[in-house]
Amino acid sequence: MTVGKYIGIDLGGTKIAGVLADAGGTVLHREQVPTKAEEGPEKVVARVFGLIRVLLAAAGEGEVKGIGLCTPGPSDLKAGVVIEAPNLKWKDLPIIALLEKEFNLPSVLENDANAAAYGEYVYGAAKGRKDLVYLTVSTGIGGGIIVNGELVYGRNYSAGEAGHMIILPDGPLCSCGRRGCIEALASGSAIAREAKALLLKEGQGGPGRTGLLWEITGGDPERLTAKEVGEAAAKGDPLALSVLEKAFRYLGIAVGNLVNLLNPEIVVIGGGVAALGPLLFRPVVQAMEATAFAHMCRDLPVVPALLGGEAGTRGMVALARRKIPAEG
Repeated sequence: MTVGKYIGIDLGGTKIAGVLADAGGTVLHREQVPTKAEEGPEKVVARVFGLIRVLLAAAGEGEVKGIGLCTPGPSDLKAGVVIEAPNLKWKDLPIIALLEKEFNLPSVLENDANAAAYGEYVYGAAKGRKDLVYLTVSTGIGGGIIVNGELVYGRNYSAGEAGHMIILPDGPLCSCGRRGCIEALASGSAIAREAKALLLKEGQGGPGRTGLLWEITGGDPERLTAKEVGEAAAKGDPLALSVLEKAFRYLGIAVGNLVNLLNPEIVVIGGGVAALGPLLFRPVVQAMEATAFAHMCRDLPVVPALLGGEAGTRGMVALARRKIPAEG
């Protein structure tokens, strides 16, 4: 029987979250600290180490059998090196070697979207399924794919970059430098950008400048966020509703393409934008069904993630437990 405790760390651009869990996945302790990426890689690594020390102290001496860490951006998982994480200002950082030297515990590295997908697979919305597509829709769009119970990595651990599927050639510029990626069309950043553009385009006194969305901005569209667009849409604001409908139609086309390619048992959508509920899921399912083969869509659940902000940390606990077994 597998025993012991495991630490899961989710390192993001704004916060570092960590959990201590037993071998069955039950969370025993949670901690969170700000990332403060602007202070540089060394200080961010120091904060990760400090958070781990707190979790180790909560576990008791000798109880923790391994550490799992997920980060954004591409990594060499075999070597334990973060190749590039622009939001963290990390490049070619051998984070696993640093962790193992500091704590003398076996450690594993994973991409954050893959970790969240695995968390939902083991503990969340996809529990009991073996083939799934996971998308996280927040500031950007990430993805993780599990086939027959295994994460799909590809040749150099970079598979699953669903956010950079090009849906609209010559469309809006994406942060990756290409145009028309689904991230540039349906992410939180894209939704805010599109709403701002429409508000600024409306002439003084036009419908965009007399609606709820304009009122929310206080007359300053530059401060608009996707959350506020969602709030306005939930109250029936026509401009906000049109922005979301367009964005999530594109997202549904991307989902339909993934369904045609992978024929999954379930599609799970997480991230902050997924909190919009039917405003997101209704147009996504409609566009998916118009894009993918009917027999692949039949009885295919498209559901919200269950683990929320803990998908990454819980996924890293599950991956650490799997890759670093401690037999007792």
